[in-house]
Amino acid sequence: MASVKKTTGSGSGYGSGYGYGYGDGSGSGSGYWHYIFETCLSWPRVEELTPDPDVTFGFWKSDKNGLPSNGGEWREPARSGLVQEVKGPLEICTRRALHATVQPEKWEGERVWLVALFGETQRKEDKMGALKREILGEVVLD
Repeated sequence: MASVKKTTGSGSGYGSGYGYGYGDGSGSGSGYWHYIFETCLSWPRVEELTPDPDVTFGFWKSDKNGLPSNGGEWREPARSGLVQEVKGPLEICTRRALHATVQPEKWEGERVWLVALFGETQRKEDKMGALKREILGEVVLD
């Protein structure tokens, strides 16, 4: 069975269930990644953001150095707490969106990150995009 650990930061806490958040319920692998997301619910920042209706959670993949591996232009390596913003208008599948997915296995990259998208979010198939994204932590599968 897979387990997930946050690779940076510290904290402790207790979990409580939330009836909403991540997941689209369809597509290959969505059950597995939903399980992975649920193991991240106890991360302090995730607990903080979960009740906010303007936050959407997803996954994002980077190369081994934490840089985009699917066409993004961000040049600062991913790390927990990094907040990224792009200018609008929001348009998914372009440079005017910061992306996330519910099916990271479909995308190139060596590292998987849990991210939060803020505000208006557009969706297309397994992808989501927003003008603001926070990297919450790296998901390391054991």
